[in-house]
Amino acid sequence: MSSNSHQAEREQSQLICQNGLRLLQQGNLEEADKLFLEAHLLDAENIDALNLLGIRSYQKSELQNALNFLNSANHIAPNSAQTLSNLGLVHNALFDFQSALECFDLAITSNPNIPETHNNRGIALKGLNRNQEAVNAYQHALALRPNYAEALSNQGVILLEEGNPKKAIPLFEQAIEANPNLATAYNNLGNALTQLDAYESAFQCFERALQINSRYLDACLNFGNSLKKAKQFSAAIDCYQHALKINPEHAKTFFLLGEIYYDSGDCDLAKTYYAKSLTLDPSNLLTQFALTIAQIPKVYKNEQEVLASRASFSNQLGHLQANSHQSCSFDEILNILKRHPFYLAYQDENNEPLLSQYGALCSKQALAIQDHFRNITQAPKSKGKIRIGIVSHFFCNHPVWHAITKGWVNHLNPDQFEINLFNTNGLEDAETDFAKSKTANYINCTNSIERAAQTIIAQNLDLLLYPEIAMDTTSKALACLRLAPVQAVSWGHPETTGLETIDFYLSGQMLEPNRGEDFYSEQLVRLPNLGTYFENEIVKPITPNLAALGIDPSLPILLCAGSPSKYNPNDDSVFIEIAKRVGQCQFIFFNFDENLTAILKERLQLAFSDAQLDAKAFLRFIPFLKKEEFHGLMQKADLYLDTIGFSGFNTAMQAITCDLPIVTIEGKRMRGRLASAILNQIGLENLVCQTNNGYIDLVVELLQNRDRLNAYRDQIAKSKAILFNDLEPIKALENFLIQQTRK
Repeated sequence: MSSNSHQAEREQSQLICQNGLRLLQQGNLEEADKLFLEAHLLDAENIDALNLLGIRSYQKSELQNALNFLNSANHIAPNSAQTLSNLGLVHNALFDFQSALECFDLAITSNPNIPETHNNRGIALKGLNRNQEAVNAYQHALALRPNYAEALSNQGVILLEEGNPKKAIPLFEQAIEANPNLATAYNNLGNALTQLDAYESAFQCFERALQINSRYLDACLNFGNSLKKAKQFSAAIDCYQHALKINPEHAKTFFLLGEIYYDSGDCDLAKTYYAKSLTLDPSNLLTQFALTIAQIPKVYKNEQEVLASRASFSNQLGHLQANSHQSCSFDEILNILKRHPFYLAYQDENNEPLLSQYGALCSKQALAIQDHFRNITQAPKSKGKIRIGIVSHFFCNHPVWHAITKGWVNHLNPDQFEINLFNTNGLEDAETDFAKSKTANYINCTNSIERAAQTIIAQNLDLLLYPEIAMDTTSKALACLRLAPVQAVSWGHPETTGLETIDFYLSGQMLEPNRGEDFYSEQLVRLPNLGTYFENEIVKPITPNLAALGIDPSLPILLCAGSPSKYNPNDDSVFIEIAKRVGQCQFIFFNFDENLTAILKERLQLAFSDAQLDAKAFLRFIPFLKKEEFHGLMQKADLYLDTIGFSGFNTAMQAITCDLPIVTIEGKRMRGRLASAILNQIGLENLVCQTNNGYIDLVVELLQNRDRLNAYRDQIAKSKAILFNDLEPIKALENFLIQQTRK
């Protein structure tokens, strides 16, 4: 071919390419794509055609085609900033952030004045968990274009993910002001407002994002997540189902449906959706962890489900173990570490073997990121003081604070111990202010696991204490890491953690059975008495409107104040037998979570019906009461019926405060012995039973013998003082902490 004809083809190719570009700008995408391909076939070295074909392939998610076109362009003209920048975009979409970064760095060397390149370089750096460098890249972009909406929004995302929604929101608002049609900024603003529980405003942001782009999948999913956090489960499910219309093969959408169904108590549907997610993304380890945990229902529908769920959990745990070698990203590992089979504790069995097996899997994942926290600059050691850290979500008016943490904060000797508190973004109230006033250092680490871990390590602690592990997901993830030489947990969640990184379990002498150490992966420490310092809170009782609650004060009032998960179907017969033998009486349950309470209510109603009893005559499900009203109800009640197998501590202490007799069973494990320990401590062993039949007999006898019931009230009033303000466990804890530090 002559040089003239070749030149003519090149010119024709360029003309066709320009025509395609005009069509693209007019929104005629298919015709534009045809012209770009025609231009490329006419002149294989047309850089513009290759770039446009690459970008269009990228936009259509044909990422391998995009790479092929752009690599060809880069081979022909290696120093093109535009080509290199486009290549970086595709590598970002493939999550190959290191290759993306290399492309952006070369592009900037060629031309440092393209703001989009700096912005997209920031995305690559964020993908590599180099957040501060990412922020610097966004700021470079903003220096070149001060109202660059995408860079403002991306900078806000980093603040948001680090747990600073209040600082992120102004950046999202600036981005929207710069570009009112930037759907991603509305989506990000919605996420920030959701973190602050400003749900209605968040919903409006997601709706606006979807108005701008009706196929914006992430906005649809985040809308669902926001609705779920606001407890609007039905609307959230509708959002996720709509997301499936946008992309019917999207694994994450099925995963989120699994999440919401498990959260709302439908573990059968949860397992179905997790399994579907895994058919689309078989190597997703997070979904495998979720499916394993979903084998354990939050509330059981019948007795058979208890044994079946335990067997399926064990079986699924074996599958998880076989697949645990699969590699995960840093963020995926953090999300895995948050997970815990919390509801396994509500099975009255020795869970240590299963939890240790699960804990080993978490520890294996944690090892992959432990090195990430190696080279953090640490504070110098305290001279003469032992540096203690306490990690909790509950430095506030909460049962864990009152039962365990407040005693540590208030009474550990400040001359011997420097106490550092690390709040994982829990509520802050007057109790938080008290905690701050009593300790050397208080830091709200937000719910960012990475930030919290870095903050804790930087304090150079001697020991790290967790009042509980499993109730708060951030604390659970942190507990999988080695953040201090000695790490211990207490019984805020009264079950072993199974974690290799937790060295000691702080319990109480009265709480533990003989050979209680057999139920822990940690070394068991029995502190004296109840193992805790508990204040006698002064509450002025207010009698609630009993008629409005459907309670008849002329009939026996039996308080059943446990969460739905604490009522095992194996023990439903206890209520049936009491009802049969006493006749008219009222079992007062509370509406905890709407969905979970509904499962318990339906199960009990069916059990009463099967026994030819009218459930409506015996069962009352009432709303949560203010503390003053709850104490008022306790003063009107006849008995507090402790939950069997998983006892209640704070509620039992409140009953004792109100001189309300408790009937309980002394369980085989600590979590079944909380109320019995309290009664044994004040010499009321006669209220502690050993069997379900003994429990039934005692309740019936007390309701039929008012003199004996009142005698117990009097005995509680005289002896209860010894339960409160007990410094002996604190002194023993101090000795333990000193001993461990010396080691």
